[in-house]
Amino acid sequence: MTKHRPAALFLICSAVSIALMAEASAADARDGEWVQYANKPNGDAYYFDPSRVERNDGLRRVWSGIRYKTSVMGAASHLSLLEIDCAERTEKTLQSTFFTDRNWKKPAMMTDTKERPKRRIVAGSETERLAEILCD
Repeated sequence: MTKHRPAALFLICSAVSIALMAEASAADARDGEWVQYANKPNGDAYYFDPSRVERNDGLRRVWSGIRYKTSVMGAASHLSLLEIDCAERTEKTLQSTFFTDRNWKKPAMMTDTKERPKRRIVAGSETERLAEILCD
């Protein structure tokens, strides 16, 4: 019975490695799908991933990312999961993470999953532009 333990351990490790590689490949594939939806005068660029937009009645859940022109306190980019209420024109951040790289791969700190209150979408803001794309 002990002869089979190393083989079983090897198979389990191999399966886990393959699963992790597949997940990483899927994440890499998503990198090419980001669509720029806004640009600030300071050079910050705003993106969203149309392949992961969730629609539920008037709500939209969307991954939104910012690539900073210049580092913000050591962060080169930021990624957040937003919930946009199309009818009320509000937004709610469900989670957010700052990254040290521009491609949202190397977190600068733990992801913030603290619940945030809904906020009215500001006219002329980047989020208003995103809401126009997703809701209209």
